[in-house]
Amino acid sequence: MKVQVDWLKEYTEIDVTADKLGRILTMAGLEIESHEIVEMPDGGKSEVLELNVTPNRGYCLSHIGVAREVSALLNKSLKLSDPLKALESEWGAVAIGERVSVENLEPKLCPRYCALVIENVKVGPSPAWLRDRLIAIGLRPINNIVDITNFVMMEYGQPLHAFDLRLLTGNKIVIRRASKGEPFSSLDGTDLKLEPDALVIADEEKPVALAGIMGEANSQVSETTCHIMLESACFDPATVRQGSKKYGLRSDSSYRFERGVDWEGVISAQARAALLIKELAGGQICSGRVDIYPETGKPVIVSLRLSQLNQLLGASFNAEQVRDLLSRLGMEIASPSENMEVRIPSFRPDLTREVDLIEEVARVDGFDKVETVYPVAGVRPVRISAKQSLIRKVREVFICSGFSETIHFSFIERAVAEEFKTSFADEQDQVIALKNPLSSEYDSMRTSLLPGLLNTAVLNLSKGQKPLKLFEVGSVYYLGSSGEQTEKAVFSAIVLGPYELTPWKPRGKAYDFYDLKGVLETLAAQLHLQLETSSDDRSFMTPGKSVRVWVNNAELGCLGQMAAEKNLVGELDIYALEIDLAVLEQQASSSRHFQPIPKFPETYRDISILVDRSVTAQQVEKLIFKASSPLIHKVELYDHFEGKKIQADKKSLTFALSFQSAERTLSDDEVNPLFENIFQALKSELGASLRE
Repeated sequence: MKVQVDWLKEYTEIDVTADKLGRILTMAGLEIESHEIVEMPDGGKSEVLELNVTPNRGYCLSHIGVAREVSALLNKSLKLSDPLKALESEWGAVAIGERVSVENLEPKLCPRYCALVIENVKVGPSPAWLRDRLIAIGLRPINNIVDITNFVMMEYGQPLHAFDLRLLTGNKIVIRRASKGEPFSSLDGTDLKLEPDALVIADEEKPVALAGIMGEANSQVSETTCHIMLESACFDPATVRQGSKKYGLRSDSSYRFERGVDWEGVISAQARAALLIKELAGGQICSGRVDIYPETGKPVIVSLRLSQLNQLLGASFNAEQVRDLLSRLGMEIASPSENMEVRIPSFRPDLTREVDLIEEVARVDGFDKVETVYPVAGVRPVRISAKQSLIRKVREVFICSGFSETIHFSFIERAVAEEFKTSFADEQDQVIALKNPLSSEYDSMRTSLLPGLLNTAVLNLSKGQKPLKLFEVGSVYYLGSSGEQTEKAVFSAIVLGPYELTPWKPRGKAYDFYDLKGVLETLAAQLHLQLETSSDDRSFMTPGKSVRVWVNNAELGCLGQMAAEKNLVGELDIYALEIDLAVLEQQASSSRHFQPIPKFPETYRDISILVDRSVTAQQVEKLIFKASSPLIHKVELYDHFEGKKIQADKKSLTFALSFQSAERTLSDDEVNPLFENIFQALKSELGASLRE
């Protein structure tokens, strides 16, 4: 919004420079974006301030509105004329009812519509003073009638529109909704097909304006116009905004109607324009006006407590000071006291609550006068919850292992959500459908994070990026059998593709199950947890190549190779894991106990055994702990061999064993029997034999 400083001075005294005025307005909430010196056609110069008016301050989209702010901030009187009284003395002999009629079919969308008729006008160039006013604020002069409507809009903030009365079929105005596909050619040359959601101003046959936005080319004022109908109205802001966005039409009128105009100021602006038209274009103003005002605006009264005002501002205002500050803004307080009733002027629809009035007091008095008060209570430090700490640890471990974090939408296609439902839900649980989805591909809440990771893998592979190691922390959702909605925080990761070129890994080999399991075990070690596995039967995992993951008899999730039909990347095997973070958090917090540093050293032994290929290392590890408890301290598998030097149905497993006592240093006489117990247990229960 551009305002000319000389124009403002017509309404209030300004005894400061334009630069200082800009700083005062900025501190009061009307930020000055620029201060320009505009060269006028006659060689003179004019100072213009460009304001950044926030949506809640639509009353400042006019010179009078800004002048009200300036007079309040500088504590100067406001000089405004009353065009309504002057208009009555200029009315002619012909009644307006003989020239035009108005019918409002949409009173909710057009709460007030006023019409005046001015006959025998002479359309021509505007006088120099009017052209200079418009040029200074960036508007192009057209002719005296159009220039007057633009001038008054910038003066009062009330958009106006002048119709050529002879082009209105039936001399009638109808405010209605458009018909489906109804043609409309706007003044800027845009041809449109309107929909029933558009509000139009029409004559008996056709639309002549898109309400509050732009007029139609078929009724515009031209050099041949001699009779005009002057429109001034109030339209529903949401309807104007919707129509402006939908049909791509933006105007100074729509910009103001979207933010709301003064219902009571509709006729004042119209009267001002009519008087200017008579002065600059001649003609006779028909007697009376058409004023359709179904629901007269009721005065708005807001209660204000002096104690609440002083408490919020940390000030000590008295009732008289408050009345003085608010009266500068046009508000009225009948009797200033502890509890006041404030009458809000019609041009300030943004003031509806007590706190709004408190802000106005602080704004006019000056935000810089609000004293700095330090808080009485101490500020508590931010505490990291157990869940946040766990997620940080998960991210740290996987990022340090070369994984990249991804983030996806929380909704996916329903068919995919059904396929991955068994990640954490039961078969009888249901997928949660969205009532207003973005598209058919995002119509349900996700039941697993894996579909998002798979789609990202496909996208990266199409760009030539491999190998891929991706993870995501997020939530999954499903509807329980009893109708309750469930949300789970989960963690998922996938890995695929050949090893990177590095001396630490063999060339030509690809990431597999054990690479992903190793990272998960690293995370478990960081959380002091011991993982266990069992067979898994999820439909999206490969049977025999996937496992369920457990901790202390609590199921965490699954780990393994993705099923071939769910493999979106084709020739590369994908290995995935998905775990429940709530279960992981519970087990991690319950398993932590303080242990003093041992005073006595460990004793080490190695054992290398031959077992059937069906025997897992985990079975052997459990049996070793069972047979040598409580002195066994650690069991680690460090070699697994299958080859020509042993039987085809056997494999060799080598474990490093550590024994330790909290009371003494263990001797060989104490350890050797334990080692023998281990071997005998492995031999009897698993059919193991020592490897020579």
